[in-house]
Amino acid sequence: MELKYTLIFLKCKDEILLINRDNPSWMGRWNGLGGHIEPHETPEESARRELFEESGIWAEDIRCLAHVGWIVSDDPKTLGGMYCFLAEIPEGLKKPTPVKTAEGIIDWKRIDWILNEKNSGIAGNIKYFLPGMLKGEFKKYLCKYEHDFDYLGEIKEDPLDY
Repeated sequence: MELKYTLIFLKCKDEILLINRDNPSWMGRWNGLGGHIEPHETPEESARRELFEESGIWAEDIRCLAHVGWIVSDDPKTLGGMYCFLAEIPEGLKKPTPVKTAEGIIDWKRIDWILNEKNSGIAGNIKYFLPGMLKGEFKKYLCKYEHDFDYLGEIKEDPLDY
């Protein structure tokens, strides 16, 4: 599967910088920062660029800790995926938030809030792959959605079929 997107989680102590986007996908839900990989970019370059464009923060030391693919209702036209990165900055580099940007609102959120099982304000697949990333574990995931991206029907960890 060709991965065309990047997502980056910037960590500072027990918080992660997230964005609540003004536009789909995941509009109205908190998610990592990221976007399309440009034709001339590596995934790492794309993640750094997206982080800087959306937050004004440059992270040199980033690690790809997950590949997350998705498919909607077994439709091969909806097959997609992203490289997921984690970076950490010292508290001295942390910028104040919330901040309204061209993409949405960015804000620091506590990790325990992000991963709370009752939290419906987060992109639906984060609770499956972020915990492993925070432990430094690399894994692949395939998310199968029913009808649209609102209902996650199944997630496979380290699937053999992509």
